[in-house]
Amino acid sequence: MSIFNFIRLIFSTSFVVISMAFPVDWTSAIVYYCQIRSFVAGICIMGAVTMLCLAIIDQYLATCSRPQWQQWSTIRLAHRLTIIVSILWIAHAILYLINFSQLSPINTAICTSPDPIFLQYHVYGYFLTLSNLIPFVAIIFGILSYRNARTLTTRINPLVRRELDKQLTIMVLVEICVYVCTYFPYSITSGFLSLNTNRDPVVLAQMNLINAVTLTVNILTNGNSFYTYICVSKRFRRQAKYVLIDIHRNFCRENQIIPEIQAETNNEY
Repeated sequence: MSIFNFIRLIFSTSFVVISMAFPVDWTSAIVYYCQIRSFVAGICIMGAVTMLCLAIIDQYLATCSRPQWQQWSTIRLAHRLTIIVSILWIAHAILYLINFSQLSPINTAICTSPDPIFLQYHVYGYFLTLSNLIPFVAIIFGILSYRNARTLTTRINPLVRRELDKQLTIMVLVEICVYVCTYFPYSITSGFLSLNTNRDPVVLAQMNLINAVTLTVNILTNGNSFYTYICVSKRFRRQAKYVLIDIHRNFCRENQIIPEIQAETNNEY
């Protein structure tokens, strides 16, 4: 999931932000700009949210009281599902690689399709259905996982395992809530902007402003995982402190040079 978010941030979101801030026409600078950007965004957006959904489902299976369901929570199955999901969304993004070939006349920061049928699918099938249905499923399993985590104290499990399961369940549940709050407004405004036929400059300026605000909020989905885990999990904060501060501090201490005079004085004492 983090890999998908990182690729989207570098190769898709950054170009959109620059286009909205400055009058840059990327189509004249990069050949097949809209096709490549739409292809990358189509893979990374849906790939990231699907991985998050699968992580929550895996946590639900891991905290379930039925042993036969817990057996489905394995690393081998996770690897296979990752490959299947990647292939699935790459195949889906090929449609955007073929059809999204021009900039929108309303907002040059976004790409659109000259095919009205595919544009209808993009708005109603992709923005309003797929991109919101998967987070909705993730929220349902997140609530079920949280309910399972609250009953872990009544089961015969190691104390450390119970606490880790509780923390991980809360982390993924909060993360999917943050994703819904940041992505849902952007999907709605982008859908309406793609279907808008009003050429009134005032209306277009207002819609572009709303789209820019929701896009800015949506960018938070690319890097919210780290900050969400920092705020929610005490164990993750302790581990992050150890990696970012303690290891660096110990490394600097190991490479300190002691003056020879001081070393001799210490030996005399």
